[in-house]
Formats: sequence, C-alpha cells, structure tokens
Amino acid sequence: MKNSSVHYDQENKIVKAIFDGFINYEKFRELGDSIFDYLKKNKAHKQLNDTSTLKVLTQDAQKYVKDEWFANARRNGLKYLAFVVPGDVFGKVSMESANSDKDSTSGVEIKYFDSENKAIAWLNSHD
Repeated sequence: MKNSSVHYDQENKIVKAIFDGFINYEKFRELGDSIFDYLKKNKAHKQLNDTSTLKVLTQDAQKYVKDEWFANARRNGLKYLAFVVPGDVFGKVSMESANSDKDSTSGVEIKYFDSENKAIAWLNSHD
C-alpha cells in the first residue's frame, strides 16, 4: 500500500495527493488541509489525486468535498485537478460522488485518467 499522503512534486510543479485504502473523515480533512498548505506555499495551481488504491471515502468526507473543499481549493489557487481513478468499484463510486458537478461549479477543471503518466501529461499541458 502507498499510504495516504500529500507532497509537492517540484519537477512537475504539482501538488500530489495519494488516497489509499479506506479513509475516515478526520484523515481526509488532514489531507485536505495539507493540500491547501502546499498550494499556498508553492503558489501551485495544479493537483494530482492518485485514488487508484482508494477503497471508500466516508459519506461525511464526500459531503466535505462537495460543500467546502472545492471552494477552499479554488481560493488557494487550484485551477487544474487530475485524478488517477481507482480500480475498486466502491472507491470509484465514492470519488465520483464526491466530485459530481464540481468541474462546472467550482472553477476547477477536472479530468480523470487511468494512469499517473497520462494525468501528469495533461497537467503539464497547462500553465
């Protein structure tokens, strides 16, 4: 397992978050706050979420994403968000539910990919 974490990829100038396994609300909020810190600190506007090993995102974490996270991310500079989608059907449903309609309402462009290389290529195609 990769373990859930957040870091800044200096080479690609992206904030990279890894969501691994089952993530409870508290851990998800912690990861979300770390993302904001990295966006601000590095003046970044691109993010890669590797959800390829995500099992499930709790209902309260999904609500947080919909109600708060996207607005905060945009305020902190996020413009482009790429997802490496989970192979696990429950993880995929959790991720899709949390992100529903946010690409059109949040001001953040969202794309989904089946590999990290494709996601990074798309992010690198934006300034």
